[in-house]
Amino acid sequence: KQWYQRRVAITAGVSSLSEGFISPCGGTMLVGLHACGDLTSLLLQTFIKCPQLKSIVAVGCCYHLITQKERTQSYMTDGPHKKQLCDPNSIHAYPISKYLQQYPLYFTRNALNLASQAPERMSTSRSLPAKNLFYRAVFHVLLQDEFGSLPARNVGHSASAAPDFFRYCKTALKKLKLCDVSDPVIQSYYERFNDGTVERQLYAFHQLRILLTRVIESLILIDRMLFLHDNEIEPSILGLFDPVVSPRCYVLVAEKLRHCTMPTFGK
Repeated sequence: KQWYQRRVAITAGVSSLSEGFISPCGGTMLVGLHACGDLTSLLLQTFIKCPQLKSIVAVGCCYHLITQKERTQSYMTDGPHKKQLCDPNSIHAYPISKYLQQYPLYFTRNALNLASQAPERMSTSRSLPAKNLFYRAVFHVLLQDEFGSLPARNVGHSASAAPDFFRYCKTALKKLKLCDVSDPVIQSYYERFNDGTVERQLYAFHQLRILLTRVIESLILIDRMLFLHDNEIEPSILGLFDPVVSPRCYVLVAEKLRHCTMPTFGK
């Protein structure tokens, strides 16, 4: 409901603004610079629905905040190749193209977080991930052993700023609203994994995961391109920014008026 209300508000606002504005191409260009989460999909749908809008330039970001179409328990076939179907009535920002709604590929929150990483920046800096990555992995084991299951809530940034593993655990347990764990138990988990080997393996695994960043991001971008194709608009994706400075460096460009020449942003 909130997603739909935001879409209505944006569409109404852009329509009202563009009525009094005439661009050199006879219409209005809609620009979204690092449009967070669902906002890029909202802008694309607004672009389609608003006749005053003749072109769009959109740079998405914060993929981990994207609302995905809900899955149902219906299947096309039985057996090992059964496929889940989308709920056609759900409000969502991914997938929005007809093709990926027909053949949906969903992401976990971890996958969407991965799509928001900065592989080129990490490669250039040649630095290891922050120490809290190791803390979080050990804390994950502690939760499974001591509580039997993992809570749905996220630890957030408050624990990430902790200077050591002990305070990381205390802050995270409080944030997750779990009962406290004794100091000796916390210390035992730290000593169990703090031999250097596990930490090196974790960092190596993290680097391998980062290689998938552009794969996941590409599927999100392709879904948005296909959505415009569904509405008989030919879009382009261009590399506009330096990925080291701005990891979300790809811009989606499209126009409705064929006689209006779009600017060239680069390769």
